[in-house]
Parts: sequence; C-alpha cells; structure tokens
Amino acid sequence: RVEHAQIVHPDDFERFGAMNLIASMEPPHVAEDMAWAEARVGMIRIRGGYAWRTMREVGAGLIFNSDLPGSDWSPFYGIHSAITRTNKAGQPEGGWYPEQIVTIEEALRAYTSWGAYASFVEDRTGSIEPGRWADLTVVDIDPFQLAAENPRAIMDGSVLMTIVRGDFVYRR
Repeated sequence: RVEHAQIVHPDDFERFGAMNLIASMEPPHVAEDMAWAEARVGMIRIRGGYAWRTMREVGAGLIFNSDLPGSDWSPFYGIHSAITRTNKAGQPEGGWYPEQIVTIEEALRAYTSWGAYASFVEDRTGSIEPGRWADLTVVDIDPFQLAAENPRAIMDGSVLMTIVRGDFVYRR
C-alpha cells in the first residue's frame, strides 16, 4: 500500500499493477490542489497526478480516505470530488483532468470494501454480509441517484447514524 500516491511518474503505473500495490489517495486533494499542483510538478508529471482511472486500468488497488485533519473530512465532499474532480463550487466545469474520474460505485468501494481489503480485514468488514462486523454508516441521500442526476447535491448529505461492530456510536 502506498499512502498519498498523489503524483506517480508515468513509468510507474504499470509497476503498481504488476506488484499488486494499492494506491491510497484523498479525493478532496484534487479540488484543493488543482490551483497549484500543475505549476509545481509540471505539465508532464501532472498527468500522473491523482490518476484514479489509470490505477484502475493497470490493475492496481485503489482506496480513498479523508486525510483528516489535512483536508475537509466530509465523506460526501470526498465522494463528490472522486466522481466529478471539481471543487465545492463545481469548478472547473467538466472536472480537472476528467479522464481520471471514477464511477460512484468505484468511489464507494474505495471508501469501504477496498479499504477493508487494504487493511487485511475484508473477511470481517467492508461489506454488508452475514457474519461480518456490523460496521455501517446510514446516510440521508442515495449517492447513486445523485451521482446520475445532481452530483453536487451529494455534498448536502448527512450521516444519520454510525454503527461499529453492531454498536450504535452515533445517532443524529
């Protein structure tokens, strides 16, 4: 697992896949870094920046996290950033390097089941199945519907409750 795999040299993508590496990234960094990242790393290296789709295409693992406290911790903001590659205002229109966008399913898996796999607990958590830990977050939106109809509305979501190993640890 490579933490903060934000900028990867183009020659190294195939190595990520061949070595079964997992790229751990923070989707909000796209929105927060796009104003300066290209100027710092250059036009060529930025093509290897925040390259979620490329990681998927070469067979590398991909997981997302919030980078708390380094970034806005909201999972809704992270999901929005992953599927649009825009900031909170929806800019730039069409997304920053939109060829690297992931689908809503990929974004949710990167925050859940793929993260469980990267932590070696995929047999116990990361998905809703009998016999697994009841690690659940209940939200008041349908991210699949909003991703198709109004992705910016994902950021208006709220957590209704959080359950960890079957115990309610938060209720709104």
